[in-house]
Amino acid sequence: MFIVSAKIPPKKAIAYVVLCGLVLIVLILVVGRVKQQPSPGEETVVAATDAERTAYLTALGWAVSAAPIETLEFTLPQPLNASYEAYNELQQEQGFDLAPYAGMQVKRYSYQVTNYPDCPENVQANLYLCGDLVIGGDILCYGEEGFVDTLIFPG
Repeated sequence: MFIVSAKIPPKKAIAYVVLCGLVLIVLILVVGRVKQQPSPGEETVVAATDAERTAYLTALGWAVSAAPIETLEFTLPQPLNASYEAYNELQQEQGFDLAPYAGMQVKRYSYQVTNYPDCPENVQANLYLCGDLVIGGDILCYGEEGFVDTLIFPG
């Protein structure tokens, strides 16, 4: 067994303690900053206005048009049919669930997305609201190589 001892002058010991404290504070701030970026479905989001909806999408990392390019109102089927069940799996991946809203009136707001990586055109963000509450959403790229994905910003 080895025992190592070191004699450090009191001023240096205090400096090391202060330095370690500063590093710890910086780490706490950085981790706190990273955790502040919301995830879709993580919390209840009320988005009654275009400004609130675009602010929500912006907080998720998306650059979108100020006004929707399309608004559609419809009733979710009761119970959810097979195509909605498959779509609901995508919603559940990001923390949403459409099942509790089956049979209810829903509005879809579609916004043009301008910052999807490697796809500058033909991309839109869809938000589904029941009343003023966001209950789902997706990113849709239409065209030959189209896709539907979660609201989670890629990367």
